[in-house]
Amino acid sequence: MVWYAVEALDDAVEPVRSLLLPLDVRQWLKLAFVVLFLGGSGATPPMTGTGTPGGVDGGTVTTDDTFVVPDGSFVPSETLVAAAVVLVLLGLLVALAFVLVGSVMEFAFLESLRRQQVHVRRYASDNFRKGLGLFVFRIVLFLVVFVPVVGLALLLFPGLATGSPAVVVGALALFVPAFVVLSLVVAVVDGFTTNFVVPVMLLRDEGVLDGWRTFWPTLRTEWKQFAVYALLRIVLAIAAGIAVSLVGGFLAAVVLVPFAVVAVGVVVGFGGVSALISSAAGLVVVGLLAVAYVAVFLFVLAVVRVPVQAYLRYYALLVLGDADAALDLIPDLRAVVREEESV
Repeated sequence: MVWYAVEALDDAVEPVRSLLLPLDVRQWLKLAFVVLFLGGSGATPPMTGTGTPGGVDGGTVTTDDTFVVPDGSFVPSETLVAAAVVLVLLGLLVALAFVLVGSVMEFAFLESLRRQQVHVRRYASDNFRKGLGLFVFRIVLFLVVFVPVVGLALLLFPGLATGSPAVVVGALALFVPAFVVLSLVVAVVDGFTTNFVVPVMLLRDEGVLDGWRTFWPTLRTEWKQFAVYALLRIVLAIAAGIAVSLVGGFLAAVVLVPFAVVAVGVVVGFGGVSALISSAAGLVVVGLLAVAYVAVFLFVLAVVRVPVQAYLRYYALLVLGDADAALDLIPDLRAVVREEESV
């Protein structure tokens, strides 16, 4: 029996080579912009700094519901709560916007791989409707895990508050397995949607549910092939994640150098660290520097992730086309690869 996922491991290299070589810096950077919004193997910048729950540096809460900041002034606790709520809401909006853009970029990336030409705005505009549908689908998948887990936590919280060991153990016995099972199911569905249903949507100009209806008979018939793919894909993701993380650690230090130089200049300009953190303008500058550092680092990391993401997506497309020729998004590239193998 021929295992498509095994054969495609080597075959996926050639399309990546033809996409990225000879080197076209402009095209690579455009691909990096798209990859910036995609999931998959990658690395996150290292966490730096420590929090201080009390004391002069972190501020202290007094008995009259006020918070003492480092400069000695008082801030009502209600203000801090309101600020925290605003920050959470802003973070949620940013996260939703990121998922929305990422859902649209899935199609822009696949179209770039399919045509081996990168036109971000054109491909994103042409596939915005499908990207919006994918965005809604992903939000629903998130809620499938989030709502039951939160509901279970709220249901068990009164019992946990009593401090009974039996209640705590029983709650964990229900909570942990339910969370693990739901998370695994959602991860599998999301992974197969991204790697197989999205190409079907692009090929047949369908929505997410129609794409699943089209793909489902192939998955059901060739389930052994896709099971092997899933196992190999996990191994590839781990290997790629380790490699990108190692590169990411090095890049984090390299990118940090110019920002550290600027930060030193800012500290000197404000007259010291204490003056910097006690000034609203200083805190804004620190925040902007931190955001700029993370943004630059993530983009540099995306440049490194381009060939990794291209390989993983070509790998999935080759498996899909081998399982069902009618769903092949890259028949011309496949023919070239297989022709070179036969020579």
